[in-house]
Amino acid sequence: MESFILSFFIPVAYIALFLGALGVIAFAFIQIVLNFKKAKAGLLGFAALAAVFLLCFLIAPGQATEDFTSYQMKIIDTGIYAVYVTLAGAIITILYSIVVRYFK
Repeated sequence: MESFILSFFIPVAYIALFLGALGVIAFAFIQIVLNFKKAKAGLLGFAALAAVFLLCFLIAPGQATEDFTSYQMKIIDTGIYAVYVTLAGAIITILYSIVVRYFK
C-alpha cells in the first residue's frame, strides 16, 4: 500500500513543483513586459549579478584534484569567488550609506 501511495504522489508532487515554477516564471515575465520602466532596476541588478558570475567564472583556476574534475573545481571556485564579491559589495554598500548619511 505504501509503495502505491509513493508511486502515485511523487510524480504528482513533481508536476505541482514544475507547474508552480512555470507559473512564477510566467508571471514575472508578464510583469516585466507590462511594467518595463519599473522593472529596469531589477533587470540591471540581475545583469550585474550575471556579470559578477561571468567574471568569477573567467578568473577561477579550476585545478583538478583526486575527487573533482577541473570543470567541477572551476564551478566550485566560481561559487566561492561570487560569494566573496557579493559579500564585499554588500559591505561596501553599507559603509557607503553610513558615510553619506553623515554628510547630509
